Amino acid sequence: MRILGSLIVLAWLIVSSLLTTGCSSVQLAYNSADFFIERYADDYLGLENPQMQQWSPLLETALKRHRTEELPYLASFFAQAAQAVGAGLTEAKVDCLLDQFETLYRRHFRLASITAAPLLASLTPAQVDALAKTFAEEHEEDAAKATVEAAARRARKRAERYVDNLRWWIGDLSSEQRGLVREITRRIPDTAPAWYAYRQSQREALLALLREGASAAAIEQFLISWLVEFTDLPPTLNDAQPALRQAFTDLLLRLQPTLSKSQQEHFIGRLEGLQRDFMRLQPNPRLAPLLCSRPG
Repeated sequence: MRILGSLIVLAWLIVSSLLTTGCSSVQLAYNSADFFIERYADDYLGLENPQMQQWSPLLETALKRHRTEELPYLASFFAQAAQAVGAGLTEAKVDCLLDQFETLYRRHFRLASITAAPLLASLTPAQVDALAKTFAEEHEEDAAKATVEAAARRARKRAERYVDNLRWWIGDLSSEQRGLVREITRRIPDTAPAWYAYRQSQREALLALLREGASAAAIEQFLISWLVEFTDLPPTLNDAQPALRQAFTDLLLRLQPTLSKSQQEHFIGRLEGLQRDFMRLQPNPRLAPLLCSRPG
């Protein structure tokens, strides 16, 4: 998945940086997205000038489409999240927000897949071989982190990541709040070994397509099946999703009563700030309807 996250800000910006950067940083990153993506794609894939010249208009079209079609949904999501936090979170509200987030994820990675496929289809055999070498090196790094002996370290780092992310959302955490994070994150299944193995198998399947000279349409369908529809997700990872979702829900619901007034205001301010950012970035600002099947 890293290659798409590196190539397409549509997915990378939302899934990664939105959770850890300030609002002005989001606007700055978004407005320089085309330059950032092109440079990263060139570094990662070793592109030739004709390949970049052919792909740049497709990237520009995708970014324009994202600005007009996807930003209204993002603005709406953060507006609803701010309202839910202000009124008080309930399990139904958290379920609704998580449903909406999953919908946003799928929309973004579908657009990312559509945009990346033509570039991947243009790779030469030498570039595919270089990409295979990069994948192999990254898999070796993953394997070193996925040992049974490293399980305790992964759990500790997972808790640290949650604390760091929460610090951006609500400000400094109390010792009670940090303990709560550690308690709940311990319940999250350790899927790192299964995840690394799955990602490697999907990368190998992608490389096989590239070596066969598959069309952009075939590559696009593979990426959508992998990253959007999760068609071949192994049972270990599929079964872990409800536990991960429940742990996140419990964290929000148990954390809420512990928030100080300043933390509550900080949290709402972050959400409202992101809403404003995604409104300002739109050519014709609007909030798109994000519906939830569950009453909230």
